[in-house]
Order: sequence, then structure tokens, then C-alpha cells
Amino acid sequence: MSRTKGDGRGRLGGREKGTPNQTTAQMREFLAKLLTSSSSRKQMKEDLAALGPKERLELQTKLLAYIMPKQVEQTVEADVSLPTFADFLMKTGRTYEDPGFESYLMKTGRK
Repeated sequence: MSRTKGDGRGRLGGREKGTPNQTTAQMREFLAKLLTSSSSRKQMKEDLAALGPKERLELQTKLLAYIMPKQVEQTVEADVSLPTFADFLMKTGRTYEDPGFESYLMKTGRK
């Protein structure tokens, strides 16, 4: 019986899930060795010093993208409306003339 997609017996073919691409891994290893060798670093410093100020800044800006995460604008929508004191008075059935209100103002230093 042939296999079909979604038959519950796992993947139909190819790499196992999570296995890195070998070509990508080999290229990363090659570049890491190239960039970390002392002769390569010395040559890069010389090349960087030979660049003009504008080119040097452009290169540094491009390389910075590989070090720092890109900033993404985020927006947050929230209802931060708080009940007013008048809402409190209406909910509790009190009024501004209530003696309790007067003592509250005195205790809180608002009068």
C-alpha cells in the first residue's frame, strides 16, 4: 500500500525535521574559519582602513544588521479608561455634600 500525506506514519521523505542543511552548515563553517584566521583579520583591517569615510560607514552599517536585531515597530492598543470620582459617587449613592466625602477629602489632603 502506498503512503499518502497525513497518514500518521511520519514524513514522506527528505531530512528529518530539525536537521540542518549540510550545504548551509559547510558554508557557515568555511566562512567562520575564513573570518577568524589571523591573516584574514589583518587583511580586513587593512582593507577597512583603505576605504574612504563614506564607504567605511556604509560597510559598518550593513554589517551591523548581522549583530543587532532589527527594530520592529509595535503598537499596543489598550483601554486604559479609569472610572472618575463622579462615577464612584454615583455607584455608591453618595453626593459631594455627603459628610463622608468631606472627611475623605480631609484625610487625603485634598482640602
